[in-house]
Amino acid sequence: MMSRCTRIGYAVLLAMLSASLANAGESVPSAPRGAPDESMVVRLAVVNTPYSSGLLADLLAGFERHSGYQVDIYSGNDVYERARAGEADIVISHYGKEPITSFVLEGYGDWPEMVFSNQSALIGHRSDPANVRGLRSTAEALQRIASSQATFIHNDSRAVSYLTEVALESIGQPDRAGWFRDAGRSNAAAAMLAEETRGYFIWGAVPFLRYLRQHRSSELEILVAEDPALQRIMAAVLVSDQKLNGINSAGAAALLEYLLAPATQAKIAAFRTPGTDLQLWWPAGRNN
Repeated sequence: MMSRCTRIGYAVLLAMLSASLANAGESVPSAPRGAPDESMVVRLAVVNTPYSSGLLADLLAGFERHSGYQVDIYSGNDVYERARAGEADIVISHYGKEPITSFVLEGYGDWPEMVFSNQSALIGHRSDPANVRGLRSTAEALQRIASSQATFIHNDSRAVSYLTEVALESIGQPDRAGWFRDAGRSNAAAAMLAEETRGYFIWGAVPFLRYLRQHRSSELEILVAEDPALQRIMAAVLVSDQKLNGINSAGAAALLEYLLAPATQAKIAAFRTPGTDLQLWWPAGRNN
């Protein structure tokens, strides 16, 4: 997957900081006065979904405007590798992302702090042969798909595979003969197979919306969404300045404090990804 390195710039003059904070009514830590330019830059390494959905641009504009910090964003799958190389001050990833455990246990970062959750969804052909559209429970939808012997394409992505197994377990692990198809495909490849078979599959809602923009003739759509069982927690990890040199700990802590502030969490709940009115992002407090 291609990585993006971009800089969102809305930095304001430090002389205007006090007035900006007073007008905004948001509690954001102040940046240090008279500090060198580098101390005013926070390097954020983040997995693709929060970046590509537009959520981060929406949130970070306020942080930069009111704090005086500037955020450099690296978006990709190798965020912990970047952080180990001393190229990030704070990392945001799915809580279950494999490198997070070793990163923290080896002293490279603090304990993860949940900042928000994002939504996966049951996706299927618009003809909806199993009549699952609008259900709130993925488990109930899978039961209908199994009973009607419609086709379900297993998404071989590690995270989605786990969510699928949890849903199947909750309905007693029905016999998979005839309806459950595991072709070893993941994400976009699974979507294409679902298109061909008029079947169903599970995928992250944000990457699926990106897929639709690239495949405008697709007849797939989100059929079951907003199921808490399909939410994936995302966590922030502050990179340790005891382990690595050149880490902007003050800036990273200010950004984390901003993300966890009630006003920011309310923005997360209100945010809608372009292309849908569904709520695909959930505040941290919802799962605390």
